[in-house]
Amino acid sequence: MNSLYCDLLIRVKNASLSKRQSFVAIDSSFSRDICAKLKKHGFISDFSADSKTHKITISNPVVNDVEILSKPGRHLYVNSHNIPWGKSSKSLIIISTSSGLLSQREAVAKKVGGELIAQIW
Repeated sequence: MNSLYCDLLIRVKNASLSKRQSFVAIDSSFSRDICAKLKKHGFISDFSADSKTHKITISNPVVNDVEILSKPGRHLYVNSHNIPWGKSSKSLIIISTSSGLLSQREAVAKKVGGELIAQIW
């Protein structure tokens, strides 16, 4: 496994498609930030991190599909004027910026660019 966030997002998608109530992934601070963004936008209901076992438990994922935009071998960067809007109005594009992880709407409002992480719908 090269990237923890890629693994996390694929696990979210697979758990949602198989209608699982909860699942476990490897914990990291970046994974917790992604889970907080997913929770804020309604793609998961809750998550809890256990620092002792380095696992994160995620509850009730509701994701149709995930497109990972930046991969370990190819990083995509955009400025605030070139941020894509996604496939639908309910799409969430996660961008890693100097202000932390932001959605596409937050990044445009703050006028910051960064690395495109993934698109979730």
